[in-house]
Amino acid sequence: MRFDQFGYSEFRDTYRKRLAFLRKQLRERERYRLFADQVAAEQIDVDTEMAQRQAIWNKEDAASRAYQAQRWHQARAKLATYPDDERRELLAYWQHFTCPGVPEYLLTVLRAYDSGRLNMNPPPLRETEECRKAVNETIRRIRERAASRNAIEVTTARHPRCQVPAAT
Repeated sequence: MRFDQFGYSEFRDTYRKRLAFLRKQLRERERYRLFADQVAAEQIDVDTEMAQRQAIWNKEDAASRAYQAQRWHQARAKLATYPDDERRELLAYWQHFTCPGVPEYLLTVLRAYDSGRLNMNPPPLRETEECRKAVNETIRRIRERAASRNAIEVTTARHPRCQVPAAT
């Protein structure tokens, strides 16, 4: 079954994030100037903040991955409810579907199939003979126009006033 892997990215503790956090703390102290000492006493240091952000990042990433896995389980369970021939057709449709391979799209395809809105036999995407002839005719006309322009350029290039200066 086609699917896009859920990406993982690590938390990056950067110099810019640290500076932004220090500026935030400075703004808080300036905002409450009368209580600047109390505000400063309650503020945490940058390393503690970055460690907390790292922990939150990891927790949110794990929750996102668990949610994505749960949605895949739902999609597979729903797919398992169909008879074998319908399931094969749906999987073949899903394999050639051009949207991202995420469970939300698979569930949308299954809901559309259940409601009768999914066309399992869409018109073929390959060119028909009429389309091929029309394209070839257009290409022939473009080539004729280009050839006639080249012929005009060749005849005008011989005239002394139409000489193009040489590029240096």
